[in-house]
Amino acid sequence: MKKRLILRWLCFLLGIIILTLGARIILFSGLGVGGLDAIAIGCAKWSGVSIGIWIMILGILLVIISAFIIGKFTIRPIGTSLLVGCTYNIWGKILFDTMLSPTDSAYIGYSFLLGILIGPLGAALYIASQISMGPVDYLMIAIKERFHLTIQTGRIWIEVMFVVIGYLVGGPIGVGTICIMLFWGPILQVYYGLIEKVIGKYLKKR
Repeated sequence: MKKRLILRWLCFLLGIIILTLGARIILFSGLGVGGLDAIAIGCAKWSGVSIGIWIMILGILLVIISAFIIGKFTIRPIGTSLLVGCTYNIWGKILFDTMLSPTDSAYIGYSFLLGILIGPLGAALYIASQISMGPVDYLMIAIKERFHLTIQTGRIWIEVMFVVIGYLVGGPIGVGTICIMLFWGPILQVYYGLIEKVIGKYLKKR
């Protein structure tokens, strides 16, 4: 039982590290980021507060909104948001703040491709760990339960809303944003299926 819990926590923490690395590489490519990241980056530009801090703030706000929608509150998604924000900032400090963004079109494309392949792997790992869901996932479940929508429909509406707000606050919306909306979910699903096949039985709660 203890070994199972340790493995789940390792997958959760490794997933957060890989997820934020992928998100940082996508930002580094300059082709546009996901909707929620765009909001955080846009807010960071005019506030002077780091992107990671805004990820934490937005995560807390989403959990509060979700709690109002379904009438119950849980603290775990806030913890996940705080961890994601901290790790996002750490990646910036140790790697990306000292690097120049690529200008060659091939390197821009390769950078984005690398990011969109790495990020969903991290998401699949932390979801498979069953330690905690992120604020966006929590909001998606809340919308599903309250308005009786499918998870896919709820997720699409959330992403569209994030992209619109991200654009309004000056976040980096671009062709990469559309690619993330189209391909992040399917790539994540592939990784999640592989993780379930390889170590899924060791991650199940008992």
